[in-house]
Amino acid sequence: MKETTFVKKTVEFSKKLHSDIVKKLLVYERLDSTNSTAKELARAGANESTVVIAQTQTKGRGRFERIWESPGGGVYLSFILRPQIPAEKASLLPFVAALAVSRTISSYGLHAFIKWPNDVQVHNKKIAGILLESEVNKHTINYVVVGIGINLNIDIKNLPSEIRTKSTSMISELGHPFDYYEFLTTLFKQFEVFYSLFIKQQYERIIDEWKTSTDTLGKTIRVHTSAETIQGVAFDVDQSGFLLLKTEKGEIRKILSGDCLYFNEL
Repeated sequence: MKETTFVKKTVEFSKKLHSDIVKKLLVYERLDSTNSTAKELARAGANESTVVIAQTQTKGRGRFERIWESPGGGVYLSFILRPQIPAEKASLLPFVAALAVSRTISSYGLHAFIKWPNDVQVHNKKIAGILLESEVNKHTINYVVVGIGINLNIDIKNLPSEIRTKSTSMISELGHPFDYYEFLTTLFKQFEVFYSLFIKQQYERIIDEWKTSTDTLGKTIRVHTSAETIQGVAFDVDQSGFLLLKTEKGEIRKILSGDCLYFNEL
């Protein structure tokens, strides 16, 4: 069966991996959500660098509990991390994940940009999404689950019509399929590079790298947070990864998370 082949091939692939960021790869044909499974494992004591991967998801999730469409041909995985760093610095982990994804995609000749906070786009269309979920006890991080979904060999015509015009995939952009395991290898290497910087507390380096990879800064944007909608010019991010927005009234707002809309999307 095709699904069984995926599990067998991926398990064999994991045996040849020599990666500090992927110490244990748990492989599934189909899951509700790799993030939900990873959270259960993290709460049960799974070690850092445990990674959950699935061929498809039936209830893949994005931010604000949105559905992340997860047909065959995509990359769906979640890292379990337990960084020994101040809890307030966890807000930079979305930068780590977005950099790993954008650099991986860009290595194939596509210009991938990060749209704040952590969407990755090619030609102004979403090609990858990232969802972080964590458990923090006072000033200590118990765990962070970093979920990543990437449209690799997905025919965009098979996605629901409401997201089709806003989405793209590697195969749609470059016209040929990609080796799944070669792509995974590159992604894991890139994630290891940026997570290593994070663990070494090289936060400024991460922020500087992010700034060179985003197309959000300098734009007039509208941000929907859980509490309000704010409009202004995104002019910088601070040392904790908060977006700095200057409103029409000249006030500076610091925003940790929200939905960012460019004016060509309104």
